[in-house]
Parts: sequence; structure tokens; C-alpha cells
Amino acid sequence: MRLMVCTDAESRQAAGEIASLGEWPALFDLCGQWKLLAGLEARIAALGIALAEAERAELSRRTQPAFLQTMLCIRAGAIALSALDGAGIPCAGFKGLAALAYLYPGYRSRTLQDTDALIHPRDVEAALKVLEAAGFRRSPDLPWDEYVAFLRNSPGTAGNEAVSLRDERGGCVDLHWHLGSLEVETLLAGARPAEVLNRPLPLMGPAHCMLLSVHHALRNDFVPGDIARDVCDFAHWRPLLDKTGQWQALSADAERWGLSAACAALAQIVSDLGGERDAEPPLALSRAARAAARDLSAFYFHQLLAGPINTDLAYVASTRPLRQVAAGLAGGWKSYREFMRRSEESNGEVSLAVHERLWKLGKSVTALSSDEWRQVRALARAKDKMAGRRRTPQGNREADPTV
Repeated sequence: MRLMVCTDAESRQAAGEIASLGEWPALFDLCGQWKLLAGLEARIAALGIALAEAERAELSRRTQPAFLQTMLCIRAGAIALSALDGAGIPCAGFKGLAALAYLYPGYRSRTLQDTDALIHPRDVEAALKVLEAAGFRRSPDLPWDEYVAFLRNSPGTAGNEAVSLRDERGGCVDLHWHLGSLEVETLLAGARPAEVLNRPLPLMGPAHCMLLSVHHALRNDFVPGDIARDVCDFAHWRPLLDKTGQWQALSADAERWGLSAACAALAQIVSDLGGERDAEPPLALSRAARAAARDLSAFYFHQLLAGPINTDLAYVASTRPLRQVAAGLAGGWKSYREFMRRSEESNGEVSLAVHERLWKLGKSVTALSSDEWRQVRALARAKDKMAGRRRTPQGNREADPTV
């Protein structure tokens, strides 16, 4: 991570340490797991680091499948966003597609596994029909009402509601219509056309794209392997927003959506990795938010050095996940467990039996130090704020036809 986000001088020093230990192959393995191979190759080229011929060839070989998937996803995202926009459905791309548009010189610097698009909840049914007509199919194709009910009763979604769609070439689009407490109207209102591979597409504005990167990091429990690209992106989002002067306008949204502490935590992470930026972003932060940011940052580094935690620990520190699971079980244990199994497998996770999961959770709880327990509680509180029932700016719950 020092190699990826530090200043050039410090990154070269990190590269020298890696080379002296003969760890380039191990780094390639790790970056493959963390989906950072393209970023690593671009960083090595930018720094002018000379790899041995065998190492250079191996890195190039490993990155080719990622580049291919990226191009398939950019194509799929362009088709999907253009189809929605052409049908008069407000939409906006974010995350990886936006990072390519705003932060990086091309797709060889930042790869995608899918394209993320946001629509309004009232447009879900119409959007699915438009995308199906454009050649997309839901994956997995499960009964819709049951699928939506599972999303709302699954703690792992952290208030996010989305469905994956694939085209005939393997390009993937994740269509979102709820993002926890984040106001869809506000996000869509700030959308604007931006160039992606010389094609204008509706994307969220840079400030909201940065917050969605923070949102993703928090949803994924600050697990280093799951948020590596978010950390690298944040190292670019920060100076872009500094340059455009968007922090003041962003501050109110970050606070209202429960993302201030997580945003400050990502800033602290980038700073502690050795960058030359100020640790604290220019947001209006309360004393509690600053304390939470320190805990979240420390939690990231604990996992970076000791390995990822059992993410079920966050459920123990909050009653919200327990209420969600209870609501899901009320609709039928077998169907809820089957949806959970499919969800875990689609994310590359091992689906454990309930007794195995509880046993692992109990061992994880007893192994926590007092500092680690405080950090887990900070994570749970931050996720609760972010996942809270989204309201409109006027404070009214929005009618949702997906119910």
C-alpha cells in the first residue's frame, strides 16, 4: 500500500525493499487477490522501476484478463447508462467507472469487475425492462419479491439495494436504487455527462463519487483487501476536491449520511501510509466523529498487519443486524438461508453452516482486545448511521414501489 499511495520517493523506497527481499512474485499474488494488478503495473511504470524480464512478463500476463474484463464492463456500462438515459430514466454511474473518468488516464490504470449505476427506486421496474431489452439478464435470476425482501433483511447489505445484470459477453452492471441513508434524489441531481473512453456518460459529480468510495469502504468493514482500490482512489479524490473547492458543499451531505467519520478515516489511512497530505479532510467534524475516525483507521491497520477480522463481529456490536435477521427468518428459514448462501458464494465467500459460523464468531469475540472491541463498536456505529432508513431532504419517507 505504501508503494501504491505514497509520494514517488517513498514509493520507490518501498519498491526497493520489496525487490531486496525478492518479494515481487508474492506482491503479484497479493495484488491479484486485491484486484490491484493494473494499478500496480501503472504505478511501476510511472515510477520508472525496472523489473527483471521474467517478473515484467509475469505481471503483464496476469493483468491481461483484468484488462479484458474492464473493457467488457466499460462497454456494458456504456450500453446500460445510454439505454436508461435514452428511455428518460434518470441514472448515474459511480465507483470504478467514475474513477476512470475523473482520476486516471485510462483503463490500464484502474480495472473494473463491474459497472455501478444508480437509479431512483420508483424507476426499478422500468429500468429492468429497458436493460433486458438492451440484452442484460439478472444474475442470479431469483424470484424478484423474495430477492428484494432478502436485501432488506440481510445485514451484509448495510442498507444497499442492488441487482447484478450481465450481458452476453460477460460484462456486468450493478444497478442500485437504495444506498442506505444516502439520498438518491441528491445524488442523481448532481449527475452530469463525463467522458469515458471518449464517450459521454451520465456520472455522479466528483464529490459524491468520492463519498460513494467512502461508502463502499465502510460497507466492507475497512477490510484491506476489499477496499484496496478505495484507498488508492481516495489518494486521488482528495487532491481533486482540494483543487475544485468542493469540500464545503460536501460537508453537509457527509454528515447527514453518516459518512464524515469514515471519510476522515480514509484520509488518515492515506496519510499514515506515508503521503504528504494533511490527515484531516476539510469537513465539519465533531469530537465524536474524530474519535471514530481514529478508531476506524486503527482498525484498518490492525487488519492490514494481522489479517482481516471475522466481519460478523460488527453484528455483535449492534442490534440492527439482529433485527434484520429476525425479520428475514420470519419469512422462512430455508429460503433466507438459501439466499444468504447464494449471496456469499457470488461474492467469493465460503458459506458456512450456522453452527460453524456461530462457533467462529464466539472464538473471534473472546480473542478481541479492549482496543479492538472499541474499534469494532466504532465500525458498527458508523455502519448503523450509514445504513439508516433513507429519507428525502424534506425528511419524509419516500414511496417505494419495490416494496
